[in-house]
Amino acid sequence: MAKKQTDSSFTVSGLIQNSQTKEPIAYASIGLLQEAKGTISNAKGVFRFSLPTNQKSGIVRISAIGYEARELAIEELLTTGSQTLLLELVPTAVPLPEVQVKAKTWKTKELGGNAGPITFFHHNFGVFQRPIEENLGRELGIFIHNRDKVSFISKLNFCLTSNKYDQVTFRVKIYTLQEGKPAQNITPSNILHTVKNKQKGWIQVNLEPYNLYVDQDFAIALEWVDCAPRSQDNSLTIAASLPGFHTTFYKDASQATWDKMSSIGMGMNVVVQREK
Repeated sequence: MAKKQTDSSFTVSGLIQNSQTKEPIAYASIGLLQEAKGTISNAKGVFRFSLPTNQKSGIVRISAIGYEARELAIEELLTTGSQTLLLELVPTAVPLPEVQVKAKTWKTKELGGNAGPITFFHHNFGVFQRPIEENLGRELGIFIHNRDKVSFISKLNFCLTSNKYDQVTFRVKIYTLQEGKPAQNITPSNILHTVKNKQKGWIQVNLEPYNLYVDQDFAIALEWVDCAPRSQDNSLTIAASLPGFHTTFYKDASQATWDKMSSIGMGMNVVVQREK
């Protein structure tokens, strides 16, 4: 249903698809721009999230890697007259950042945090008492001090301290920084990693096939995009440490703004090949 009314909220639901091929777009982001309201479409392009009944103004943004982002006023969604919203995105080329690679010799270095697996502190991917669909799209990330070194990002390591899902899927995202916070996502395609059988502890993602080079400080983040079962009372956390020596970030919904936490450690780091 496109509009399901209750006393305190209404539900926005529908399908996101490619405007040219009409194929569904898996794991597209949709939500209220700069607000903690939104979700991620599922593998079949279907989405659902709720907005407060008194939320009559604002912009809903729909985006996906490889497509032009689209913005609609809430009023447009409420006046479509359709039982199911059909939202189309136009495919577009993904611009790749230009990095001059001149080094002949490289060295391996690990950058980031090493909290966990045994710790009393945790970063939680979910917000309790929020429907599971509206926790999808939350992101946790960490500042990577790369300086101006040309670096090839080969691995991502992260440490889950709690995972009660049979299957959970994350999207890896790499961001430039602006005013100390994540800004532009520079990953050229969806980098998805699925953790199965309630696995915890240190987990590694191979990033070598994506040919990721950077020559500045950056942020790397994990976005929660899917899980099974879709039970809102299951726990999903990543290791933290207090005090910490890193800057970490979190985003409360798929189209929300970033918040920064200083001096809080996180079990997340990257392995890079750097010019000597």
